[in-house]
Amino acid sequence: MTLEELQTELAEINHLVSNLQTSVVLEKYYAENIVMIEGDGTVTSGKEACRQGREVFFRDMLVEFRQSRLISQDVAVSADQDYDFVVVSNWYNDFTVKVGDQLIENKSNQLSIGFWKDGLVVKESYNYPVMSIR
Repeated sequence: MTLEELQTELAEINHLVSNLQTSVVLEKYYAENIVMIEGDGTVTSGKEACRQGREVFFRDMLVEFRQSRLISQDVAVSADQDYDFVVVSNWYNDFTVKVGDQLIENKSNQLSIGFWKDGLVVKESYNYPVMSIR
């Protein structure tokens, strides 16, 4: 994969994410052995486990989606031979989730770091404010 090809794929990914089509992104651009690391440190391995986690979020937790907007995105050729590229994306998200009996308004930035190999994301970490539920 060339840098130009990656940038074309990122444009499609960004459009899909902005329109809440993250399941399409997961299926098309993530490796079967994907490792996702959430802001609270939770690690999910494998596309099927990630798919199930996303389904729970969208089916059981998301109450209202207002916006997901890309603020900035940088791409670097990876110095680590395990990856081809590293993509750092800064997103602004605005949504409401339900956790237990509580409604939580989320308006925050999320910094995502994706590690690409052979045209797919093989590892991605999400850094965002973690809310404690008491």
